[in-house]
Amino acid sequence: MIRVAVALLLLSAGQPASPEVRAAAIAQPAVVHVSASWQGWVRDARTGEVFGGAGGYTFTSSCSGAVVDGDGYVATAGHCVDGDDGLIDMAVAELASLGRVRDRAAARQQLADNAVVEGARTGSPVTRRVQVERATGTGRTDVAPASVVGVAAEGDVAVLKVPRSNLPALEVTDADVAAGTPVVAIGYPAASEQVAEPSGRNGRISGARDGPPFLEISAAVAPGMSGGPVVDTRGRLVGLVSRLPGTPRSSNLATAATTLTGLLRGKGIAPGLGPTDRDYRTGVEAYYDGEYDTAVEYLDAVLAAAPSPQARRLRDLAAGRGGHGRDNGLLVALIVACAGIAVFSGAAGVALLARRRRAAMAAPTPPYGFPVPEPPP
Repeated sequence: MIRVAVALLLLSAGQPASPEVRAAAIAQPAVVHVSASWQGWVRDARTGEVFGGAGGYTFTSSCSGAVVDGDGYVATAGHCVDGDDGLIDMAVAELASLGRVRDRAAARQQLADNAVVEGARTGSPVTRRVQVERATGTGRTDVAPASVVGVAAEGDVAVLKVPRSNLPALEVTDADVAAGTPVVAIGYPAASEQVAEPSGRNGRISGARDGPPFLEISAAVAPGMSGGPVVDTRGRLVGLVSRLPGTPRSSNLATAATTLTGLLRGKGIAPGLGPTDRDYRTGVEAYYDGEYDTAVEYLDAVLAAAPSPQARRLRDLAAGRGGHGRDNGLLVALIVACAGIAVFSGAAGVALLARRRRAAMAAPTPPYGFPVPEPPP
């Protein structure tokens, strides 16, 4: 399998980018790292025995996710926010270390069938803490606490909410995806060293499974990529990296986006792209089409509104290949200082009105983020 690493953005001049590379570039800013921790006890409902000692077990997980709405809604795999399996595994490991079980698989199945995972008091919930991390274009990592908005009753999907706004988001499509469709699975492999940005793995849709809709993918996903988006060559989310129930790690499965869209509708959440997302997509397409002036122009607008390392890198690459956007340094400073108050007129307004249209992307001109005064009567 081909790994779509960040380095693949650095294509030499004149070398065409594959659709998968473009898709990864579009999707990466919206991919986040999701970590969770649980503290709890395991009680055998048959005997009443409680495992975990005085302090209980503490279990942590590392997953991926995708922002599906810029107001802070994040999609991930349902098992990434359910710690019951991990706490049961810890109980089995303790019992094995004490010589109380010989067949771990049988012991685990018995606890899975009969045990209750709970908090410090009988029947209370375990303590759960979820947080979302994302790289920013300012050189720092943004870490935010996350609440669980909902978990799909069937399928492997959860929706989180973080107290953030104007986040880079992915377009979600629940259109049918045919076998053979090229896709890219994107996430944070747990085996990798801590990195600031996600990586992607190329593959294809190889089939589908009945019941809760799952897609079989040929991408070589790794632990830690659970919950990360599977995108088509347009950078649209068509699924989330998943696993079969009862299996310990991610497999070559993705929960189809129909499960996610159903959960979002049930919670009254309408996902969609914002103006900055559309600017970013226009800038990406312009860069890979060799239209470096346009790329710089639109990516400057993105960096002024919601910077990401990918937007900054592509903007610098476009400038290095001769791209010259408008002289927006003063514009950006005034926009930030005046909190969006329109302060431009006269010649500046005429210059802004002259921005090129990119009809293929259905993007307006000028880029979102730069206010344009009304023309004089």
